[in-house]
Amino acid sequence: MPRSLLSRIILLLVALMLVFATPVLANQQVPGAETTGIQAVSPDQFAQKIDKLMDGAYRTAAPITDAVAKIMLAVTGVAVLLVLFSGMKLFQRVLGSIMCIGFGLLLFYGAPYVVGLINGLAQYATQ
Repeated sequence: MPRSLLSRIILLLVALMLVFATPVLANQQVPGAETTGIQAVSPDQFAQKIDKLMDGAYRTAAPITDAVAKIMLAVTGVAVLLVLFSGMKLFQRVLGSIMCIGFGLLLFYGAPYVVGLINGLAQYATQ
């Protein structure tokens, strides 16, 4: 028997043993494991925490996104000047990079508005 076939068979047997052992291990619960100190939260509290987290992430990423976009636009501007010497192929790439930068900024700044619109439509539909 080749080694690769033997190793595959061994791997399959180990996987099967783990699959068959999982339900047995799941039934063996430690007494008192239900009270782990994690408090239950309401859906409103959970939504508030997620909103706060997303708002913080958005505020943190906004200056970084602006800086990266400005750097990319500056590099694209230098590449536009190089188009004069290199030809149309570089111009197509420069045009593509400008479109990608614009699309990325549109997604970054437009995402909160799109999510708000979807939330508004969902609330309107459920009323």
